[in-house]
Amino acid sequence: MPKTILIILLFFFTCIALNGTVSGATTSNTPQWTIERVIHPTDAEGKITVEVLLPPGMIGGITEELPAGYTFLGSTHPSDQIRADGSTILFAIIGEESITYLIRGEGEPDIRGSILDLGAGTHSDIGTQQSPAPVAAMLGALLSLAILIKRKER
Repeated sequence: MPKTILIILLFFFTCIALNGTVSGATTSNTPQWTIERVIHPTDAEGKITVEVLLPPGMIGGITEELPAGYTFLGSTHPSDQIRADGSTILFAIIGEESITYLIRGEGEPDIRGSILDLGAGTHSDIGTQQSPAPVAAMLGALLSLAILIKRKER
């Protein structure tokens, strides 16, 4: 069986197993994790380095919303795991412990973000309490992951 199909099936069955969480039921043993965003001062070239620190072994996605007037310059994250669309930057996470990216703009940016943790079956704003991930978000993340895996196999 091809590796891509095996991985997709694994995530599909994980989603089925998380069905109680995905549909909105919560339990008292929901894993607690925190995401920390560190915004470094502007360097001599006018670039701002942003680090997003992740829990070990996380599989999911990060969405970062840049404020008006800021531009995404690039990241050390693999380029096939990033999608930048205007002020929205999407990062696929497959076990990384941090994401570092560069932006340019005036002042200290007020970056908003959210995280989808497929392992825990949760979706939340960065720095806020977790809430159950909607089924559509889970399926969208799985589709994105399948596309990324397929690209890596080529």
